[in-house]
Amino acid sequence: MKTDSTIFFGGPIYTLAESGRPARVEALAVRDGRIAAVGTRSQVQADLAALDGCSPRLIDLEGATLLPGFVDSHTHFLEWALFLDWVDLEGVPTLEQALEKVARFAAGLPKGEWVRGGRWNKNLWERAPNRRDLDRVVPDHPVVLGSKDMHSYWLNTAALRLVGINRDTPDPPGGEIERDDSGEPTGILRENAAALLGGAILGEAGPSGRLAALRKAIDRAHAMGLVGVSDMEGREAFKLFQSLDRAGELSLRVWLYLPEALLPQLAEVGLESGFGGANLKVAGVKAFLDGSLGSQTADMLEPFEGTQKRGIATMTPEAFDALVERASREGLAVAVHAIGDHAVRVALDGFEKHRELRQAAGLRHRIEHLQLFDPADLPRIGRLGVVASMQPIHAPSDRDIADRYWGPRRSASAYAWRSVAEAGAVLAFGSDVPVEDCNPLGGLFAAVTRRHPEDPAREPWHPEQAVSPVQAVRAYTVGAAWAVGAERERGTLEPGKAADFVILSEDILKAGAGGGDGNGDGEVILKAKVLGTAVAGRFVYGEARWSA
Repeated sequence: MKTDSTIFFGGPIYTLAESGRPARVEALAVRDGRIAAVGTRSQVQADLAALDGCSPRLIDLEGATLLPGFVDSHTHFLEWALFLDWVDLEGVPTLEQALEKVARFAAGLPKGEWVRGGRWNKNLWERAPNRRDLDRVVPDHPVVLGSKDMHSYWLNTAALRLVGINRDTPDPPGGEIERDDSGEPTGILRENAAALLGGAILGEAGPSGRLAALRKAIDRAHAMGLVGVSDMEGREAFKLFQSLDRAGELSLRVWLYLPEALLPQLAEVGLESGFGGANLKVAGVKAFLDGSLGSQTADMLEPFEGTQKRGIATMTPEAFDALVERASREGLAVAVHAIGDHAVRVALDGFEKHRELRQAAGLRHRIEHLQLFDPADLPRIGRLGVVASMQPIHAPSDRDIADRYWGPRRSASAYAWRSVAEAGAVLAFGSDVPVEDCNPLGGLFAAVTRRHPEDPAREPWHPEQAVSPVQAVRAYTVGAAWAVGAERERGTLEPGKAADFVILSEDILKAGAGGGDGNGDGEVILKAKVLGTAVAGRFVYGEARWSA
């Protein structure tokens, strides 16, 4: 007899219900989109029989591993969805090769249409790019290309004219229009200067085209084992996610952090963190305190190596202090981008000053990235109950420029997941997609080996900051849920919680996946494939494999 109940057995099943150990069980039952029972197969069948009074569907995992579904705690999901159809300069090793790729892409567009894309990395090139480079190869199109870290934009002359930027345009607060010796814009905009572009970054594609892009991106995310994301975007993404949700098409759990500039409007209508339905919730507001390592705009206590530059503070400490106070009073969590050690200190100061307000409101404030901090600030990171929203893949991707621009002394305590966890902070791992690939298995490999999945033979970078496989998986599941206040609903596979899970070809928690010291070979993680992804008990990827 067909029912809406299913029992999984025949492979390692990890509930992650206990910190520090995998908590493996023999069987797991799903009923009406929730976990109904876990334990031995006989116990689970007996428990489910008492609930259903009929025979459940039985699915033999055939040795595959079942875990709580992965959640990416830091995405720019709509931008990634659109980027799938834009020109991608990720990893292009020279400026000339990048220009050739842009020219080929532009050749396929109608004359005058915008060329969008990016992920270029000037740190790989022989020199920095400028507008004249683009003018030479794409004279008939306006071009706007975001850097790999999304903190700089590269425009040609046509694009600068269309957005109204010229030699008389002043630098906005917290932003920079790079200029040549004559005072003319070079075509590079940094940090808050990107606001001068308005809608040029994402373009004018209609809602139907953007919904199609989102659907495609959601399918890709599910194929990677993702069941949810924390998204750092604004009004347009919110409306598009709502449209999918109303139509019953939003299979991804989305927690949205809206721009802090919208705080007055959110406060006016009384919107608080946690508002929304099962698949789409407002999680809080997102702020920026600085730039990035790649653009050398991270806000630093000491200058970047070989320079007198200390980066760009995109918000004053006073403004951030006021933001934390008002958001906390209004019941909205604050997620703040802080990469440089001075920006991290400003974030901690603001959170510490208003700690009682946060506690009274039950909010989970977060520091996004937390790439570098003064060791003197480490105890506060744990003591203040701040979520450490970090992206493991950044460490092996950034290692060379971190050593170049921060130097060996500072780099030794950069991307310090183990130290942050030992200080008592909750780790919530993600990718920062489209800055990096959002495949959680790549992030897990980086977390336990301090190596890049595309360069696994290279020696680990500061392996003492690696975490164990259990810690890494919990940061993509338990920590991700705690970060948005959803730990009672998801993150572990316990009775009553949502049946959001992933099935993998390999047991990535078994011994040998890396011991938290960077010395494990990580082969089991590199070998692992996603065989199925389920949200509320329904397979959103790999359904045919697991259908009776």
